[in-house]
Amino acid sequence: MKHSFIAPRRKKIIGAELKWLFAAFLLLLLVMSGSFIFLHYAIERYEQELTTLEVRKQKLDGEKKMVIAEIARLQKLDKLREKISTKNRLQKENVKNFFDLVPGGVTLELAEFRDNTLRLKGFTQNKEQFNTSFQLLLASRFSRSTTTFTKLKDGSYRFNNISIMEEE
Repeated sequence: MKHSFIAPRRKKIIGAELKWLFAAFLLLLLVMSGSFIFLHYAIERYEQELTTLEVRKQKLDGEKKMVIAEIARLQKLDKLREKISTKNRLQKENVKNFFDLVPGGVTLELAEFRDNTLRLKGFTQNKEQFNTSFQLLLASRFSRSTTTFTKLKDGSYRFNNISIMEEE
């Protein structure tokens, strides 16, 4: 090179192009390593969250079963309450209807119903009126009905009635 206008330079093993290429590969390697590390931790965190959610789901399933069992129990209790309420209402109406059937000349002092037996005590002005109105009614509703009378000083009668309803 005798005719060159510039001084000769030393030849480099790695040129500018190779430096750029190595820098690009190094940058690419750093980005890929960073992405790998980020994705690894993200996946690990999501797996932990998934495990936590599975445990929570199992807990909620258990609570759901308990709630369903409690709902079923409450529904049974509500049916029982409704049955008792209906029975009580019917008994109340029967008692009211029974007292509506008591004639005007009869005053009840005791009305007791136990074991299919009705026991009545009270006063009546007239024994015949009691027998024709109230005694006939009791005899129609019960299998056996017996009444004993005791005459009082004022002319009225004290009665004691026992009516029995025999099961068939």
